[in-house]
Amino acid sequence: LTELGVDVTDISFNTLTLQSDRFICVREKKSQREQVCIVDLKDTSKTFRRPITADSAIMNPENHIVALKAGRNLQVFNLEMKAKVKSCLMTEDVQFWRWLTAFDVALVTENSVYHWSIEGTESPVKQFDRHANLKGTQIISYCANAKMNWMALIGISASQGRVVGSMQLFNKDRGASQPIEAHAAEFSEIMLEGAPQPTQVFTFASRTATGAKLHVVEIDHVDGNPAFPKRSSDLFFPPEAVSDFPFSMQAGPKYEIVYVITKLGFIHMYDIETGVCIFTHRISGDTVFVTTKHENGILFVNKKGQVLSVIVDEDKVIPHILQNSGNVELAFRMASHASLPGVDQLYVQRFQQLMQQGKYNDAAKMAASSPRGMLRTENTINQLKHLQSQPGQLSPILQYFATILEKGELNRYESIELARPVLASNRKTLLE
Repeated sequence: LTELGVDVTDISFNTLTLQSDRFICVREKKSQREQVCIVDLKDTSKTFRRPITADSAIMNPENHIVALKAGRNLQVFNLEMKAKVKSCLMTEDVQFWRWLTAFDVALVTENSVYHWSIEGTESPVKQFDRHANLKGTQIISYCANAKMNWMALIGISASQGRVVGSMQLFNKDRGASQPIEAHAAEFSEIMLEGAPQPTQVFTFASRTATGAKLHVVEIDHVDGNPAFPKRSSDLFFPPEAVSDFPFSMQAGPKYEIVYVITKLGFIHMYDIETGVCIFTHRISGDTVFVTTKHENGILFVNKKGQVLSVIVDEDKVIPHILQNSGNVELAFRMASHASLPGVDQLYVQRFQQLMQQGKYNDAAKMAASSPRGMLRTENTINQLKHLQSQPGQLSPILQYFATILEKGELNRYESIELARPVLASNRKTLLE
């Protein structure tokens, strides 16, 4: 950021905001003149400044729209159209705010949490009152799930030489809150084997006086889905990082992993379903104070003004898991649902083992779900179509096609094979 003319003194939690991987917004003071610097992360040459006086400025996650706070006055401006979109006057000071979506802003006051839509004429709508466990804390994070019926508010405070995390987990359907000691949280979803629908999960991390943990719990269980057991895993901190704590979490839905970044710049990558730690490394020598999602990874800014990102190297993550943990099941599952290389030979071996053991339907499912369709070949189809079905079960070849059609489209070999019996019976309308 300093290469773009941003002064280090303007790089802090109170002056710099990061609402998405699209823009960074910095409030600057140059020779007693206040302005806002907006960095376009897709093309930093398009960085621009506007003379704006405000206590806080947050850029819309998608569009050239900025929300400004001056005292209790809130205003939203379209920078391209040079027009005010909406404004309101709060009855309380706003201690923390952020864009939840491209159309909704979350507002946290001393007593309550509100959601404010920039569409229509409606004023901010109160979602819930703050829990007593957040009294006297500095609010650092607020997140909600996609359905907006679960919300998590997090504040930190100093106590007995360490930073204590206080979280309020609120469920809108029940109108109930749960206080939890935690520093960071994230909502996400995973696809369990055999489940007709995704499983909604809530992950949170904490460092207490007795240790540091990552937790994964299911929310809003869907009938027909397998039950998801709560996961709890250790979160490693080196002995010298006495004051460190998990500062932020971001999910990578494609890989079904969660990134935990600490205040002192350590990154931890966990598999959500199992709670297994995949990777840990220090990636910043300076403290981190803002993060956001980025290409199924995480993007953040440190106190030096460095803008850094971590994403999965798709060619190396599966070999890394196999070499460092030997967790074959995790490697298989991640490779399958994210279509990653690295287990091709093992996949072929396991498929042949299932065939030799007579577990034809399991083999059919495995072939249909193979990474990058590596087993979805003419040879596999020929092996499966000549097998007999077990009583009360689909034939292996039908199981194969059913698994594929649940997830995507047929390839040319599969399309031809399915078309043959239809054409043989002269029922062309089925194809149409």
